[in-house]
Order: sequence, then structure tokens, then C-alpha cells
Amino acid sequence: MNDPIVYEFHDFRAWLAAWFAYQSTEVEPELSKSEVSRRLGLPRTRSYFTDVLRGKIVSPVFVERFVELTELNRTEAKYFRALVRFGQASDPREREEAFDDVVALNRVPWAKAAGDSWEYYKDWRNQLVRALLLVGECTGDWEALAQKSLLPISAVEVKKTMAVLERLGMVAQVDGVWKPAQPSLSTGTGLSEKILRQAQMVQLEHIRDDLLHDSDGRPPRKVTTTLVSVSGAGLNRILVRMDRLRSEIRAIAHRDPSPADRVYLVAIAAVPLTRTREEQS
Repeated sequence: MNDPIVYEFHDFRAWLAAWFAYQSTEVEPELSKSEVSRRLGLPRTRSYFTDVLRGKIVSPVFVERFVELTELNRTEAKYFRALVRFGQASDPREREEAFDDVVALNRVPWAKAAGDSWEYYKDWRNQLVRALLLVGECTGDWEALAQKSLLPISAVEVKKTMAVLERLGMVAQVDGVWKPAQPSLSTGTGLSEKILRQAQMVQLEHIRDDLLHDSDGRPPRKVTTTLVSVSGAGLNRILVRMDRLRSEIRAIAHRDPSPADRVYLVAIAAVPLTRTREEQS
């Protein structure tokens, strides 16, 4: 087992778990999670470290204690702090700002692994503006484009976003009209899971915000949820059907014979609410 490098992690809890696995296997075979809690200054709380790995919020004081305990150097510590801020961010804007810090501080930039994907998916405005270009013609009136959106975006933000999209080669101007370079876009297989999760969390926040609004006077929405008890085999069939439905939705949009006149966010999710027997043991 090799000493884990913090820059190779996009989740601070995963990094702490890997650090402990290495320390307790290769460096100090007698090291326990209770001992880690003690070294963090909690001699009477044996489960603190375990609780952190399971999702307990880490305060700024204990972030610094983790930095000292794991002996991170100055630049590694900055990256670790950014990971904690990103992992514990409570709102989309805070999460977005922390995400930018994580990308900037990573000594193994995600851009190398996923091309320019991280720059596109890290900001929800990129996806929104690109989709808006498919709804009617846009010749450069950023205010008019912003007015089409129910999400809060200004003409200035639209203009800045267009500059990013043009630099990434995702939009082009043809005969004076701005259009996406490709009518459809997929995340592919090279996109970091953490980057994808960042984009998904922001999208789910948009759904939450829409549900908080009274539907009167707004375009129609359709939200349905189902809670089921199912076997592992049954879950696999559900996941396969979800992938198939996602492909069908994309195909319907791609082959739509009528011009697009609206933008919708369609979400499909399967979220675990219990642990299996194997995970409990």
C-alpha cells in the first residue's frame, strides 16, 4: 500500500479514510480510530473520527487539527481545507466558490483528465446559456437572452458565459446567429465523478427552488417520487431502465421535428435510504 496523495482525492473524507488505512497498515499497526480521536484532542470521545468518516461536520478548529495530525505541508493543507469547504458547503454559491478553489489548488489538475469539461460543468450558467441558444435566435442581445430564463441570470453574466463557451468551442456564430456547436452534449466517460456531482447538486437545488414557488403563473412542472423496497437484482433492473429512459429522453429532444421553444431540467435519481447487511457488518 502506497502513502495516499491528497491531490488525488476529490473528497476529504475519502482522503482521511485512505490516510488512516495506510497509517494503521504500514506505519503504526496498533493505530485505532479511537486513538486518532485522542490525538485530535478528544480523549473521552472514542467515536469522533469514525463519525467524521460517516459524515459528521468538521469545525474549522478540527480541520486544523487534522492538518497537523496528517502532517500535510503548506500547499497540501490549503488543498485539504478547500476540499472540506467544498464537501460541507451549505448552498450552491458557496459550493461553487469552494469548487473553484479545489480546482485551482490541485497539483494534478482535473483539466488534464477531463479536457475542458471541468470548466464547463463547474458553472450552471454555462449549461443554461447553451440551452437557451437553442430556443429562438440570438444575435447578441444578451438582455433578451437573460429574460428568457426563470433562473436568476443577468445580461452581464450571459455575456461572460458566452465568452467562456466560445473559448471552449461550444458555441459559434453562423450568419450572425449564435448557436451551440453541437446540438447535444454528453458527459462521456472521462469526467471526474466529483465534477459531475457538483453539477448535479446545483441542478437539484434548482428543482428544490422551483418547488418552493407557487405554480400559479409559471410554466407547468411535473415532479414525481416513489419510495420502494427492492432486492439487489430488482435495483439493477431499475438502474438499467433509468439509463434507457435517459437515452430515450435525449433522443426525443434530438429528433424533435418542431423548433425548441422552452428549456426544461429533467432529473432521474435513485438514492439509497438504507444500508445492506454487508455494509452494516
